Amino acid sequence: MIKRRKNIFRFIELFIFLIALIFISTNLMNILIEKGTSTNPRMHNVYEGYAKNTDVLFVGSSHAGHLVGRNLWRDYGIAAYTIAGNSQPVDVTYHSIIEFLKYEEPSVIMVETALIPDDNMEEPDTEYEGKIQSDAAFKYSENYLQMAREQIKNFNLPFTEEGVQLLYKWPVVHSRYSELTKDDFVTDAPYLVSDVHPLTSVPDEEAEIVTTDERAPISDIGREYLDKIIALFHEKNIPLVLFHTPYPAPEISMAQQNTISDIASQNNVPYIDFNYLVEEIGFDVQTDQAADLNHLNLSGGEKITAYLGQYLLDNYNLKDHRNDPGYETWRNDQKAWEDYQLREEFESSSNIEEWGEHFGEHCKDYLVIMTLSGDHTSESNGSIQSILEEVPAPEDFYSKGGTIILYHGELLYYSYNAETFSYSHKFGNSVVSVDRLMPNKEYMSQSDKDDRNDGVYIWGENYVKKTSGLSVFIYDENLDIVIDSVGMSPDAEGNELKREENDK
Repeated sequence: MIKRRKNIFRFIELFIFLIALIFISTNLMNILIEKGTSTNPRMHNVYEGYAKNTDVLFVGSSHAGHLVGRNLWRDYGIAAYTIAGNSQPVDVTYHSIIEFLKYEEPSVIMVETALIPDDNMEEPDTEYEGKIQSDAAFKYSENYLQMAREQIKNFNLPFTEEGVQLLYKWPVVHSRYSELTKDDFVTDAPYLVSDVHPLTSVPDEEAEIVTTDERAPISDIGREYLDKIIALFHEKNIPLVLFHTPYPAPEISMAQQNTISDIASQNNVPYIDFNYLVEEIGFDVQTDQAADLNHLNLSGGEKITAYLGQYLLDNYNLKDHRNDPGYETWRNDQKAWEDYQLREEFESSSNIEEWGEHFGEHCKDYLVIMTLSGDHTSESNGSIQSILEEVPAPEDFYSKGGTIILYHGELLYYSYNAETFSYSHKFGNSVVSVDRLMPNKEYMSQSDKDDRNDGVYIWGENYVKKTSGLSVFIYDENLDIVIDSVGMSPDAEGNELKREENDK
């Protein structure tokens, strides 16, 4: 009897241990999965509930909803969400849709078709390569395991090598131990639902979009999963729209898209190929295409958005939600979109004068930290003083130096006459800290400076850019977005901005 009880207790202990192991392993894997970068689907925010109330889902490769989803909200109040990955294969696109539909019920799903035929746009062929890294954003589930089984079969992956790697997400996920950031633990940026770069770049060479009436075969896997996607939408009774964004693709790629158009027509699925609408929407490759000649730039995104927004309103029962409760994600996303456009304006400034014009227009809209250190009053061109004139800085700030923090145009903190100081304040999930470790004159007199004296810290990163001169840090504290962080030298020839790595 005693031995039997011991066996029962051992069984219970083993059971509890296995449950705990599964719980810990699952949570660890959820930390390690890709959270959403420019090269991976943005599935993590779907798991976190930030795609709630999605009207339109864009899915596919990096062409999917590129620069478009945000403008649909801005101009039409359509809550568009994008789960897309760089060169995302069609099998991953199919399973991404299944994964998304576990959590949300969009009114329309738009599937981008550039990589359905194959995954090489420069030298297309009818072969297809799986991309294991695109799978890393998925949680473990029946859907993920089914996708893994299909990839092992479709791409003849040796089970004891690539097959096991795929099933256990090795080494893609497990190599991320050294790459973990606060974003892997704190979800405080539920925007970024579509790519943000490039914005204003244009082609460096002459290019044109040449269409064709020819047809070319697509890969067997491409056809298989296109059929699966169409069947899934018929089963779910959700409207499906296939679309192809404009770019100067090779003739065979254009011919393959014509084949997809035929398949769509045979299945009563709308298909929009913008390569045949360039004149109607006023699309110009030289002004509306990004420098990589594959994606839209900001101007091109505007033109595609104008067409798609009206198309969606004309054909589907979509409403304007801009003033409705429950759409905070899209309101945050719109503000983030504006932040990223402003950030590019700052980054494209070539000198202090040009940068100062942007700063004067927008400094009251953000949290601004300004630090004067070193021999900052030795300048002869007055560039630093001109920047200080744009804000309500204390009268003695320029002569005494130190740090000021401006909160939307109001003085939040000033170090006054303190030779050393430390200050921190919590904004949402972020703690902003500033400090000076030793008196400025003492620090500047040292010949060997192993550590920086001034610090402006967010999540442990120091944003001060100058040991001598003015550092300016501009921050959207609500969305945790750094708009810009620059240094300005007091030297007579110091009209240049500094953005490179911090001095040591």
